[in-house]
Amino acid sequence: MDKVKDHVAFMDESILSISADASALEAAKKMRNSKLSSLIVVKGRENWGIVTEADLSRKIIAEELNPKETKVKFIMNKPIVSIDSDSTMMMAFVKMGSHNIRHLAVMEDDLIIGVLSINNFISYYKQKFEKGKK
Repeated sequence: MDKVKDHVAFMDESILSISADASALEAAKKMRNSKLSSLIVVKGRENWGIVTEADLSRKIIAEELNPKETKVKFIMNKPIVSIDSDSTMMMAFVKMGSHNIRHLAVMEDDLIIGVLSINNFISYYKQKFEKGKK
């Protein structure tokens, strides 16, 4: 079976985090600069939530909030939905669908080792099906 941990290339390897007290503008800039679509929100040493590009568009722009003044903790999603790294890619895909989310934290030994995004699945399945055609 295709386990999540066997497909690290399809995970956002450089997990970046942001403080819960950072502004939404800081989060947007960090995502842009790192070319990621989500950040793990931390409070102290605890992983507290996740903030995504969708959160920025739906909760900041659509609500006409000031991104300089709105803190990440007010727009993040909590709790972080996660899956064990030994799970299959199909299980991860199904979990994302059942929670209606586009980002799924991958856990190993109680630590987040990556975040799978819907774009990672597109790349994974595209490669998988292209191999089958040859």
